[in-house]
Amino acid sequence: MASIVATREVLINNSDRLKAIVLASQFKGESFTDQLKVAYKLTKKSSFSFFFYKLLESKVYNYLLLGHKLTKTKKYQNDSAKTIEDLASQYNIPIIKTNNLSDNDFLNNVKELNPNYVLCLVAQILRKNVFETLGNKLINAHGSYLPEYRGAAQYFWYLFNGDQQYGVTIHFMEAGLDTGNIIFQKKFDYNQNISMYELHHKLAQSFGFMLNEFINNYANVNHNGDNELISFKQDEEKATMTRMPTKEDFSQLKRKGNKLITFKDFFKYM
Repeated sequence: MASIVATREVLINNSDRLKAIVLASQFKGESFTDQLKVAYKLTKKSSFSFFFYKLLESKVYNYLLLGHKLTKTKKYQNDSAKTIEDLASQYNIPIIKTNNLSDNDFLNNVKELNPNYVLCLVAQILRKNVFETLGNKLINAHGSYLPEYRGAAQYFWYLFNGDQQYGVTIHFMEAGLDTGNIIFQKKFDYNQNISMYELHHKLAQSFGFMLNEFINNYANVNHNGDNELISFKQDEEKATMTRMPTKEDFSQLKRKGNKLITFKDFFKYM
C-alpha cells in the first residue's frame, strides 16, 4: 500500500520528470506456493497478526483499487484510487516489471535510461550488484527520522512507544540497512489514538510529499562544487533498530487502545 500511495503522489505531481516506473514484486516467483513461503516466513519472524495486517494492507488494498476501477468511483475519476499502471499509462510513462531487483538484465535496462536518480520504495534488500550498477543514484524514502528506527514496521513502533511524532528521511542507499548519507528529513505530528493502518497511510502520504520535495527542491539545485548532491553522515551513536513485532507486542498495543485496522479505514483510505 505505502509504495502505491507514495508513487501515485509523485506521478500526479511530477510526471514530466519521470523516465520510467519500476514495479517490483516482493515474491521471487508469482506462484501461490511462493506467496505461501513468504507468508510462513513473516508469521515465523513476527506473528499471525502482522501477517494478517500485511495481507489486508497489500492484497486487499489492490483488490479494492480494482473495484474502484470497475465501478468508476469518484476516487478513481479524481486519480486518488487509480493503480500505478493506470496513472503511468495516463501520463505516458513506461512501466518496467520485475520480481528480482538484482537481475542483471533488469539493471542494465534501468541503466540505459540514464536517470539522474533512482527513487526507491521497495521492501527487498538490495544486493551488491545493484549498487555496483546504479552507484550513488539510489535514493530511498525511509519511515523514520534516521538514524532512529532503522529497519521495518516503524509505524507499529511509533504507536507502541507512544511517540508524538513520526519522521521521514530521504537518503542515499548503501549496502548497510538504512545507513546511507542523509539528504534531508522532517518530523510530522499525528494523533496517537489512531489505528496502525491510518498511521501507515499517513506515513505513505508523507513519503510522496518528501519525494516530490526532493524532485522539486533538491535534485537539481542542492549540489556542491563537484556537482554532487549535498548530504551528511548519520550519527551512529544515536542509531536504533526496529524489529518485527511479536504476538505479545500486538497484544500490548491493543491494550493501549490502538487497533490494527478499523472498518472506517476501508472507506476512508482504500
